Amino acid sequence: MALDNIVPVILSLIPLALGIVWRYSNGSSTIQKSVGLIVIGVLAVGLAYMWLAWGIEPSILLLASAILLAGFCTLLSQENSEQTSAIHTSVLIVLGLSLGVLLNQAMVSRIFLCGLLGFIAISLNRKQLNTFRTKILFLHISLAIIFSLSSVFVGETLQVFARLFLAVTFLPLAPFHFPFVRTIKDAKGALSSFWIVAWLMTGMGELFQIYSSLTTEMLSILSLLALLSAVYASLASLGQKFNSLFVASATVAHVALVWGLLEVFPDFPRWGIPFGITLAFVMGGISLAFSFIRQRYGWKTLGILPGLASPMPRFGVAMGLLVSFALFLPLFPIFSGLMVMPTIITQDIEIAMTLLLFLVVWLGGGWYFIQMLHQTAFGEARSDVPYSDLRLTELIAVSALLLGATYSGVIY
Repeated sequence: MALDNIVPVILSLIPLALGIVWRYSNGSSTIQKSVGLIVIGVLAVGLAYMWLAWGIEPSILLLASAILLAGFCTLLSQENSEQTSAIHTSVLIVLGLSLGVLLNQAMVSRIFLCGLLGFIAISLNRKQLNTFRTKILFLHISLAIIFSLSSVFVGETLQVFARLFLAVTFLPLAPFHFPFVRTIKDAKGALSSFWIVAWLMTGMGELFQIYSSLTTEMLSILSLLALLSAVYASLASLGQKFNSLFVASATVAHVALVWGLLEVFPDFPRWGIPFGITLAFVMGGISLAFSFIRQRYGWKTLGILPGLASPMPRFGVAMGLLVSFALFLPLFPIFSGLMVMPTIITQDIEIAMTLLLFLVVWLGGGWYFIQMLHQTAFGEARSDVPYSDLRLTELIAVSALLLGATYSGVIY
């Protein structure tokens, strides 16, 4: 096997093996955190080596780098608690599996994807295993595993459909979004933030592999499905009481832009990949900020702790910047897509669908993001709560995600 095929496997197995060892051992959480951060540094050096030595595809490099940054921020910001060891373990396992999907090819990539899907199934809340929705989730994950393995052996047409199913699962469109929403809901602490980034980057990688094979008919169906998904997810965000479900629904609403714009803008890697990374960082940042408050006060319901900006100015500034960024998210793919769009005639129906999708996501986002901000940062703070502002490591983690979103969305 050539060196350029061995190195990606080794880079993927390092965090995966370490995470599995930690899962069945009782090591110090402080040591785990330090070792985890060092491993992420080693992986970053490995990615740089692959880029310099073999010229790895820039889009794949960006997606893998986004997962590394999210993992770094999650480990850095995680303070000691009963859940710390489980979070460290899950971060490294998901990190290894998702990198394995992105960096490897053919059967090796599919094996890592099956491992990721299996870990998602294992991570589901055991208290709800007998519910009808959970059974549907297991069926969905089982189909994804079957399609993942079969995509290596079937013909080109069936391969496109199999990978398209995986793409709409990891780049979630309703009604294929339930595994994503459930995973974010069940994730412990800051792990929900990392899951958002790793999940979307895996989906972007799947779409990157098949976008040029999508037919006009398939794009039209996906565009309509994206519009329906955006409407559904926007309404769901308005009705959510729990912060994790709010962020998950808002993410699904904005992901619809990627699918809806495929029919309009060519050269998906130049506008879609940067937007997907920006979206993941912003939503991951909001989820990370929520996890800090949840860790301090056990707060999960929006509106229980209003007025946080006054006693917690660092949190207020961070949340204000994140929401401000989120309000303008729909503009990024539109502008970057127009920059790469050739001078061609576009059908009126495509323009109408694009405009309607844009308005649904932008106006819906403006509504539920501002409502969320008023429920958390503004208002009168409670007198019975011992407020504690963001620590330095937490502030650095949120700032890193914001800088990553700025680079991907504005500079890249």
